[in-house]
Amino acid sequence: MSRLLPLAALVLALAACDASAPEPQLATADLDDAAVTLASAVAFDAGGLLEDAAASAALATSFSGAARTSALDRPGCRADRTYDAATGAWTAVADCERGDPDGRFYVAFARTSTYRFLDGDGQPQETRQGAVTAEHAVLSGSSTFRSPFGVHVLQSLTTDLTVSDLDAELVTIDGTVQRAATDTLRGPRGERTLAYELDATLDGIQGPRGLAKRWRRAVDGTITGTLRATLTRTPRDGETSLVEIDEAFTIEFPVTGSGDRVAEILLGGRRYRADIDTGEIGGLAL
Repeated sequence: MSRLLPLAALVLALAACDASAPEPQLATADLDDAAVTLASAVAFDAGGLLEDAAASAALATSFSGAARTSALDRPGCRADRTYDAATGAWTAVADCERGDPDGRFYVAFARTSTYRFLDGDGQPQETRQGAVTAEHAVLSGSSTFRSPFGVHVLQSLTTDLTVSDLDAELVTIDGTVQRAATDTLRGPRGERTLAYELDATLDGIQGPRGLAKRWRRAVDGTITGTLRATLTRTPRDGETSLVEIDEAFTIEFPVTGSGDRVAEILLGGRRYRADIDTGEIGGLAL
């Protein structure tokens, strides 16, 4: 009996080691797929996080406190707006379309959101004039984005954003975003589907109040968060397999040699550079 005790202790020790062992690292190809998904979730013309940040920045324009103005409409968008004097909030319902349905990039997306202008005491007011900050909350959203590397379908979206420095050339956006979507990627490695949830924090994101194209040269700040996804891999030859992804990420916007900004994504110890308009990451073999 006494000889069995050391063996039992060894088994328990090995079990403890297994329980505390780190999770295996994701394969590089799986991280690449996650980065492509993340880039689409950020890009302007995919209806991503930067699009919602730019819509928040547009509230700083002098036209934003008018129900029928089109000055607040983002490129390819048309919105209907109503004001509720009881809550001091505007409600906007927007439908947007960009690109050629038969071209390389095409997106159709919709947003229902509320926004309020706040004075120096934090009280709501109807118009932009004299406001110190603005609050912008997306209540729901949907989108379908098609690109050469796959299809992105947004299932749910909520945001809670605050816009400050309303009178500055570059306004500042801070807040949180939650997205759930499914991306289908196709290429030489076969088909991969990522069903994911994304939680992100926008920290000091800066951009111009108007002129959407200027964001490409002006956007700055940091986005951090977590991407949780189930990746289903269906190779052209072989069996379907699943892998779970739970990775923290950081996105910054360095300037390139051309003067444009790119979305530099740090994910799983790897760095990727994505076009901020289309989300395209050059050099990946999908």
